[in-house]
Amino acid sequence: MADNEVMDFDGGASGPRSPRGVYDVGREPDPLYTLANERTYLAWLRLAVTLLAGAVAIDRLFLEHPTFGSQALALGLVAIAFGACGLGVRRWWATERALRQRRPLPGFGAPLLGIVGILLVGAGVIVLVLTPRG
Repeated sequence: MADNEVMDFDGGASGPRSPRGVYDVGREPDPLYTLANERTYLAWLRLAVTLLAGAVAIDRLFLEHPTFGSQALALGLVAIAFGACGLGVRRWWATERALRQRRPLPGFGAPLLGIVGILLVGAGVIVLVLTPRG
């Protein structure tokens, strides 16, 4: 078997799989590629959970004296976490379909989300540091 050849499975699928928009197209790819795609998706979810934990930490840190900067930073982290979840699902979906249809993998547009996230967190930290405590 060649390195890029799909494994041949005995028997059919155990039943209908969801989402049908992904699994009802093309042929079954090599499980190694599908598992790698799932690991990437889980990395996006880990990033989102980490961002949410950071938002909760900032909210709790400034619980007694919330500032506009702390609230904006926490809400910004939540918004970026939602974006990371959405981007992760979209990327998993498009990559799995491309694998099943033997097409080139989709392009990667996540650097923009990363840049926005870093600028937001950096600006929020500057605001938090410069805000007088009282």
